[in-house]
Amino acid sequence: MPLSQTGSYSHTYIKVTYRCQRTKVVLLAHIYQNHISMPTY
Repeated sequence: MPLSQTGSYSHTYIKVTYRCQRTKVVLLAHIYQNHISMPTY
């Protein structure tokens, strides 16, 4: 496998992983804020 292909693949993988993690963090932050502003228990 050429080096350029490997580099682009790892770059895409890092981008996708970063995006997924950021989405999870944003979702957790929203849930956290909702629980603080509207306690259900």
